[in-house]
Amino acid sequence: MAGKIVTSVSTFIILGLVARNYGTSGTGIFTLALTYLAIFYMLADFGFNAHVLKKRDIEWNKLLGARLIWSGLLVILAVGLLPFLPFTTPLFSSAVLFGALAIFGSSVFTTCNLIFQKKLRYDLSVLASSIGTLVSLAVFYFLVLQKLPVSFLLLAHFFGWLVIALSALFLLRRLILKIIPIFDLRYTINLFKSSWPIAATLALNVIYFRADSFMIAYFKNAADVGVYNIAYSIFQTALVLPTFIMNAYYPLMLKSLEKIKLIGSGLLGLSLAGTIFTIIFSPIMIRILTGGGFEGSVQSLQILSLGFPAYFLSALLMWVLITRGQYKKMLIIYTSGLVFNFVLNIIYIPQYSYIAASWTTVISEYLILILQILILR
Repeated sequence: MAGKIVTSVSTFIILGLVARNYGTSGTGIFTLALTYLAIFYMLADFGFNAHVLKKRDIEWNKLLGARLIWSGLLVILAVGLLPFLPFTTPLFSSAVLFGALAIFGSSVFTTCNLIFQKKLRYDLSVLASSIGTLVSLAVFYFLVLQKLPVSFLLLAHFFGWLVIALSALFLLRRLILKIIPIFDLRYTINLFKSSWPIAATLALNVIYFRADSFMIAYFKNAADVGVYNIAYSIFQTALVLPTFIMNAYYPLMLKSLEKIKLIGSGLLGLSLAGTIFTIIFSPIMIRILTGGGFEGSVQSLQILSLGFPAYFLSALLMWVLITRGQYKKMLIIYTSGLVFNFVLNIIYIPQYSYIAASWTTVISEYLILILQILILR
């Protein structure tokens, strides 16, 4: 929780600086580039940790080697796709170019987290992420003072992930002696074969989460993207809470599901409190964060907060499905959510922009929660 406070405060400071210095259009380009890169961070994960953690023998060095190779391919893919994206602009492309190498940092940190998670040493994980976050904030503030184009701000993002990765590797030496990657092609191929259903589910989850931003950029403009993404950034910060809880609970879940009702009740209570708090205080939060000019973000955030119960509970049920090895059923659920989300956005975003995207996000997650419950029953 302490680590989350550090990263959240830093994120809000950065968003506030962007909103005040670059306006709605600049905020749209900056957040759209981060959203685009986030898809590749998730692909770099590829569900390896969840799969490997089940094994008695964790060949961590081979996992690190596999992740580095895969991350290199993803960097090439992230940059190579830019000319083919319908919403690409010169500023967006340069922002992605500056930030693409952060995929390596995110990948290394995720690999280190496997050991932190297994040993229940999240204090070390939080320390590494906090150090990198503060470095990123300092570099970001310096770049803003130089009044550089908004795309250059992604350099701070890259430096932050680099420091996080190096810090995690340094702290990991407390738990394992050898941190040198081993590049084993057979291990890598087998890992992909075993993990692809989890990876596909997580990737679909991210795409269906954030495809709306790209649609707003295509059908509307960068300013509307900025308005929506300010609201979504606050919303997304709250969603880290169930993720954090489930990362800590998953190793225990592998041993027993005895406390699952207690965890579910706790997540539901937190989500309802979060919804009430957000609806009441969203005007104040948006005004403090942006300094004004983002009034549409208030309504968008209030709508998104209605989805907290669905997001919190579906985070729990997703890991129940993983624990039971129901990877393909989980993939079907999230594919259904993606298709449903995509169709609604295609129909309504051209007319209602970020308001439509907000409602579609909420409705889609409740659909996923219902499907999870039906399959588990």
